[in-house]
Amino acid sequence: MKRLLGSAMLLSVGMFSVPVYANPADSCDGEQTIFDAYAIKGGKHVGVCHVAGNVRYVYGKDSGKPDILLNVPADKVKFTISGNGDQSVTIPNGDYSYTVGESLRGGSSIQVWKQQKLISEIELSGDTLENHIEKFSNNANANANANANANANANANDTITLNVSSKYKDVPAGRYYFWKYQLISNVDNLTINKITVNSGHCLINEKKRVFMTKAREHNMLDRLHNGGRNQISEDNEMPRTDWDLNTGGVYYFTVSSDSDYGKCRPREALIETNKGISTFRWKN
Repeated sequence: MKRLLGSAMLLSVGMFSVPVYANPADSCDGEQTIFDAYAIKGGKHVGVCHVAGNVRYVYGKDSGKPDILLNVPADKVKFTISGNGDQSVTIPNGDYSYTVGESLRGGSSIQVWKQQKLISEIELSGDTLENHIEKFSNNANANANANANANANANANDTITLNVSSKYKDVPAGRYYFWKYQLISNVDNLTINKITVNSGHCLINEKKRVFMTKAREHNMLDRLHNGGRNQISEDNEMPRTDWDLNTGGVYYFTVSSDSDYGKCRPREALIETNKGISTFRWKN
């Protein structure tokens, strides 16, 4: 009986001495998956996951050290859900950023951006793709949206009407395709401070023009016709720009595209003005 009891005790010790391993620090194994897929060419793996308040981005072969390993605070990561169902998550890394997601028009991919220029795109296979971007987007954006809305004018969109259309024109180098935006002010004394298209990935071609003040125009004509005998002070008048609009005033700007208008297709435009932030979204 004692021998049996001793054997049972040894067995119990053996059962409870199994080591517990932590999840690896260089992969998304065992973590909360945000996005997971494999590249069509080369078969490399991309994993995006949530790890203890951070978002981890892993890219490379399944075995061995990953080519890219990033751990970024979750509040620095951008989740995007468009009206037509496109979903993406963007992980910043200095001047670079990695946008991973699914597009109803173009499948799934990794886009590598340097500042605001797309430098590489890797197509992903949909065979084993796992996508939970929408779930994490809802969680991540809830507090951020609440804070932003508290500081923004709730009726900011009422101050502006924004229309967009696809255009092209023939130039010596060939045909140039672009998106043309028409911004109309619905209020007086509107000043545009900043325009952001598609989260900053698409730059507007026009720059803010500064117009001559009435005082400066007077002095220029006076020098031309009267030798400058009737000059007036220019210190008290601020120059007007084409970003200063009254009711009915219009500002046009364009964004370059390609022949099928897939490049920089309008998804979101943020217009920051002295009246608040106006956000416009389109369903593609």
